[in-house]
Amino acid sequence: MSKNSLSSLGIQIKGMGHYYPEKILTDEEIRSRLKYPEMHPAERAVIGDIGVTKRFRSNEKETSIYMAAEASKKAMKDANVSPESVDLYLFCNWTERYYLPDLAPQASIESGTQQALAFDVGTACAGFIAGVQTASMYLLSGRYKRAIVVGSERFSIRTKMGGYGEFTAGDAAAAVVLDYTGDKSSGIIDFYLKDEGTLHDTMVISEKGIIKSFPHLVTNAADLTLKGIDLLLKKNNLSPEDIDWLVPHPGTDIVLQDVLKRSPIPTEKTLINFDHVGNTSAASIPTILSEYRDKFKKGDLILAPAVGGGFFWGGILFTF
Repeated sequence: MSKNSLSSLGIQIKGMGHYYPEKILTDEEIRSRLKYPEMHPAERAVIGDIGVTKRFRSNEKETSIYMAAEASKKAMKDANVSPESVDLYLFCNWTERYYLPDLAPQASIESGTQQALAFDVGTACAGFIAGVQTASMYLLSGRYKRAIVVGSERFSIRTKMGGYGEFTAGDAAAAVVLDYTGDKSSGIIDFYLKDEGTLHDTMVISEKGIIKSFPHLVTNAADLTLKGIDLLLKKNNLSPEDIDWLVPHPGTDIVLQDVLKRSPIPTEKTLINFDHVGNTSAASIPTILSEYRDKFKKGDLILAPAVGGGFFWGGILFTF
């Protein structure tokens, strides 16, 4: 089957928008407060050569809720839709979540979409995949017509100050507007999300609220990212040549480089922004889509895979 014969679910991406915090954090600033001049071997095993030259840092005002609202407003403006027309609002976040209350209703109010059903989505760095999948199922039910899926993360607050993890952690938000139109010539074609509970200890949060990753993360994250790519290709009878753009969640540089090295889709067809934003978790894929929107042509086939702590892996396949 060629990409020209694919049929979508009738759900289109109508608009995109992203928000980056005001402050750009440089390598020099981080190095000035490092507690150890050399990276510990355990950190190097997970981080690799860092691969990030700058990243954004949120201030006290720029909470995940605030950033989500700003990105959502931009996405609605891009789609030329009113906040009142949105009836579903999915907020993908793990870095700033509480037991209660959900953050989504507050972000929805700030976005002007308070009439929408709003709730949080987890699955860590796979959050955007989970959000699109969940929103799509709601839209396909026929009871909802328009959704916002927003990934908004403050990864910096889950990393240790003075540690090398600061280099890779980025803060950002990005949103997409999804419409159920019934037009199957473009839009969301397929999605997949799977959990691997045996890998639950790959990434954990300490009692101090700081993320800790273990060396076996690297192989598993790269392997399952590639598995997500292969699965969506095979499910839809596609070859790597059919894909116009690969948009992977990066993780860390060592994971990203392994994925790029072994991916069946060539590097020149791969879009990443890891070098200048870092790992923005659930916001990583939608920030790339929004930031590089001018690269996409109508009909381009895009595959976006991701892995997330818990452990989750999968991806989405779609066209504009």
